[in-house]
Amino acid sequence: PLPPQYGLVFDAGSTHTSLYIYRWPADKENDTGIVSQVEACPVSGPGISSYADDPAGAGASLKPCLDKAMKIVPAEQQRDTPTYLGATAGMRLLREENSTKAEQVLAEVSKAIGEYPVDFRGARILTGSEEGSFGWITVNYLLETLVKFSFAERWEHPQDTEVLGALDLGGASAQITFQPGVPVQDRNTSVFFRLYGTNYSLYSHSYLCYGQTQALKMLLAALHQASSSAQISHPCYPRGYQENLTVAELYNSPCVHAPSSASPGLVLTVTGTGEPAACGTAIQRLFNFSCGAQWPCGFNGVYQPPVRGQFFAFSGFYYSLHFLNLTEGQSLSLVNATIREICNSSWKQVQELFPMASRTQLRDTCAASSYILILLLQGYKFKYTTWLNIHFIQQVANMDVGWTLGYMLNLTNMILSEPPAAVTELPRGIWIAATVLLAIMLILTFCLLTANCCQRNSSGYEQL
Repeated sequence: PLPPQYGLVFDAGSTHTSLYIYRWPADKENDTGIVSQVEACPVSGPGISSYADDPAGAGASLKPCLDKAMKIVPAEQQRDTPTYLGATAGMRLLREENSTKAEQVLAEVSKAIGEYPVDFRGARILTGSEEGSFGWITVNYLLETLVKFSFAERWEHPQDTEVLGALDLGGASAQITFQPGVPVQDRNTSVFFRLYGTNYSLYSHSYLCYGQTQALKMLLAALHQASSSAQISHPCYPRGYQENLTVAELYNSPCVHAPSSASPGLVLTVTGTGEPAACGTAIQRLFNFSCGAQWPCGFNGVYQPPVRGQFFAFSGFYYSLHFLNLTEGQSLSLVNATIREICNSSWKQVQELFPMASRTQLRDTCAASSYILILLLQGYKFKYTTWLNIHFIQQVANMDVGWTLGYMLNLTNMILSEPPAAVTELPRGIWIAATVLLAIMLILTFCLLTANCCQRNSSGYEQL
């Protein structure tokens, strides 16, 4: 048998980068359900967009994980290992802010990867639609809703199997992708795939700046502007929590715009007040939920058909709710009660509840979980009746769920537009010859049986 094939994909997100190492049997490259995740290597340091003023540092940060990959992938196969880097919303924001700096960062990470003996196929910034679509492919590939190996030893499209929707929450953007029950009316949110001989017409949209990190930054900026002073009361931070930051630190993103009167060096003091109702109200102000009469929408006037079917929610959705042990299919009323309780807790109480958690995680737990609830229920329009259709997951079959697997499957042509051939399939000529031979044998058998019966009848007549 041929040695297994390997593939490497860097997920260059807004807050961090990870390298995923995949492996699959080389002689089954065009089948499915066979890719396995060998390793996920977290790159130390922030996301590559944070290296806007030090592009070489972005490239250097990738090297420890590349060194690790070179120990995993056999030396004789490294030059045949397809390697990709996909950057997401952090780099999309940097490109909006300064396209030259974004290009310099991409050039440096490409240079760093190019120093290794791999089949490097480029570093690029994914669109929001691509990020959502590849996440959708990953989920449905791993759950075998696109194609699966049947008891008849044949790759088949599963009958009566609904594809799953995908909900992705990053640091700087949020994606929703699903197959609606009605035609998509806005072509800007319409995605079409033909996978394994089946057509899929999907709805997909990415909300830039509505990833968790940027949304919480927008929340703090809104509270600052509402306070009109250097003292900020934060209803989502635990009671008794306090921190200082400068105006420049608060407004260091294209998602927030500093008021003209604000001095960059001014020090702001943020004090937590732990008020669940006020926290929810402040987060709601980040959204515009009015849709107008033109069509149904999610928020900010973006068209969205009604959510339909089962959804897998991953990345930030999973991590924030898993921290509160709310990813096991709990009812919406229990989720609400748990989040309200944590939002009512003091800084001392949350430290005692989660002694191993970081200061930032404890500070943001109420804000992040409240934001997720409002995004899902009021933004995407899930209801009490559809809440249990959301499944919060990190992995499926020991593989991390995200856009990277779908991206690699697409670029290495392992997702076919037609169904894979059956494993037991023979050339057409052999099937014809076998069928003819079987027919001849049946005819001969029939003739022999007929002759035998006639001979017995004849001998019996003679005895009479």
